[in-house]
Amino acid sequence: MSSINDLKAQNYVESENKRYETEIKQMKTQNERTYSTESKQKEMELKKMREDYETRLTNMKGEQERKLSDIRQKQSRSMTEESARLKQEIENLKKTHQDQVDEIKVSQQNELQEINSSHQKSLENAREKYMRENAKWKT
Repeated sequence: MSSINDLKAQNYVESENKRYETEIKQMKTQNERTYSTESKQKEMELKKMREDYETRLTNMKGEQERKLSDIRQKQSRSMTEESARLKQEIENLKKTHQDQVDEIKVSQQNELQEINSSHQKSLENAREKYMRENAKWKT
């Protein structure tokens, strides 16, 4: 009887081992499917995230280039306006300076004329005085 029990026990152990191996195979298969599914899903998410990142990066670069272009255009316009304003200021300063020079020249010419006139009067007065004194001595 012990051999029957041993045979039963051996059969039971074998059947349990087969059932355990079958369960392990099923679990491995299920885990592989789950891993494969999850892996593919995460790969897709990662791919989508990379594409979104690249799109955002491209958009930001484009926006920055546009803003930089706008700033450069504004700066160029500002430089042109300032250059024109500076040219006008220089012209105004030159005109003002020339007016001042002309005014000084006119005032100096008037002063010279006055000095000449005063000198001529002094000479004329001296000549008349000389003539009178000379006339007094001759008579």
